[in-house]
Amino acid sequence: MEYPRLIENSTKNYLFQTLQKCHTNRVSIYYYTLNLGVLFVFTFIVAFILYYCSKNKLSDYEKQQKMLKDQQYILSKIRYYQEDQKVKKQSQSSFITDLPVYQTN
Repeated sequence: MEYPRLIENSTKNYLFQTLQKCHTNRVSIYYYTLNLGVLFVFTFIVAFILYYCSKNKLSDYEKQQKMLKDQQYILSKIRYYQEDQKVKKQSQSSFITDLPVYQTN
């Protein structure tokens, strides 16, 4: 049993081609919108990182102060360990002869 056709073949092809063009245009618009969005987000992230790095950059004076503070810290640690070694050496040696104390059991 054959059903009657309600639309001609030429009209059917015309509608199909029109819908194909609409689909192609829509996909093209989505493609460009997505690419522009990704470009905008990427540019924003790079600009934010560069701004943050430039804002937190130390000036020459601050660099010198930081270097001086680091040097003082290192020297204080060296002095502390030298004094600690002196104390250990004095506690282990005899006060008269400066020889190490020999303990017998």
